[in-house]
Parts: sequence; structure tokens; C-alpha cells
Amino acid sequence: MLTALLAASLSGLPSPADATHLQVAPTSVTIPAERNTEGLTLSNSGDAPMHAQVRVFGWHQEDGEDRLQATTAIVLSPPMAEIAPGSRQLVRIVRTGPPPAGTEASYRIVVDEIPGQGQGQGDAGADPSGLRFVMRYSIPLFVSPTGPGPALPTLQTRVTASGGERFIEIGNDGRGHAQVADLAFVATDGTRTSIAAGLSGYVLPGQRRRWKLPARLVPPLNGVFKARINGEPAERTLAPDAVAL
Repeated sequence: MLTALLAASLSGLPSPADATHLQVAPTSVTIPAERNTEGLTLSNSGDAPMHAQVRVFGWHQEDGEDRLQATTAIVLSPPMAEIAPGSRQLVRIVRTGPPPAGTEASYRIVVDEIPGQGQGQGDAGADPSGLRFVMRYSIPLFVSPTGPGPALPTLQTRVTASGGERFIEIGNDGRGHAQVADLAFVATDGTRTSIAAGLSGYVLPGQRRRWKLPARLVPPLNGVFKARINGEPAERTLAPDAVAL
């Protein structure tokens, strides 16, 4: 397991937090079932050349947590690039086999800005391979499945306990991912407790993801969980199927 790389990558945000001239677009990529390629654009807004490395990993969830693993199902070209000041580099994302049958496949593209001459090595991060990086982006990549209709999530929610702590766990029995945002608990009196503000994370199809509950939320939980799913403007109510006492 690529545990250390995972910690730096799965937030979907640049890391470290220092200013960078590397920009990546789009921030999420989907390859439709009828296509086998899409693109990712790397931009250099600085006044010096920039080097970047692009890698792809299989993405799944285990014990309620995100995990990455090596994959050959997706190929990136080019995997390394030198980007001139004010220039862009298109990275082709190629599916090497047929589209998945029935259920969406999930990956993460990790883009690292590699320190060049004149950049301070002391401020750069590192991953288990020893690669030094100035800035890291993690881009969700989804490959749509064959089959009728869109691949949508079907969510179930429960509250669990482990090691003296409580968690909200969301399972997804659907064919597509659920992007969870602004996850919160709303009590019957209207009091709102934030659990994971902003982009909370993803629940992949056929898998489960969990979030630690704030200490103030203790049983009995009189209320419901709410979140925005896949960018929907209205919140969804996620009433728990079971609560651990």
C-alpha cells in the first residue's frame, strides 16, 4: 500500500501549501465508456521552466479509508514534462482495455512539480519512492461503465464505534461514485454540527467511506446527517440505518 503517498494525495488539494506556478485542469476527469482517452492540461504561470511528473494509481476504499495501488489499466503520456514559462502541456489519459462492465472504475492521477535548479530542496516534500516534489495535485479519474443509463450512487448511512471513537460511515451500492461535500449533522432543534466542511471526500461504488464524528455528538443522536452529493445544489438527508451506542 502506498500509505504515505495516499496521505499527501487523496485530499484532492495541492500539497505542500506553498505558492506554486503549476496549475492543473480539469480537477476531475471522466472517460466515457464509448471513448478510451481524455486529456489533462498542465500550465506554468511562472517565469522559469518547470518539470512535472504524472502518475496514475488504482483507487479503492478499505476499512472505511482510501487506498491507492499500482495499475496498468490507465497509461499517461507523457509521464514527465518540461513546461516552458507561460506554456501548457497536454497529458493524454488512455484506457488500455475495454470499459468496465456494470460498475464505474476509479483512479487517482498524481501530478508532482519536481524541484529544478534554484529551487529550495529543504521546502520540498517527499514520497516513499524518494521523489522530491514542490507541489502535488491529486486528480480523481473515473471510467464510466457499459450498461443502460447513467452510473449513479445509491447510499446507505450508519454510525459506528471503534477504539472509543464514533464515525459516520456511508456505503454506496450504486454503479457510480458519490462526491460528498459539506457533511454535517443537523439536530431536531436545527443545531448544525459540521463534520467535514467543503469537499468531504468520495464514496466509491460498492465500497464504504467513514468520517470521525466530533466529540460533542454523543448518543442518542436526535437528528439527521446532511450533505451535498455530486455537486447537487440541494442537500440530501442521510438518515442512519443503524447507530452504535
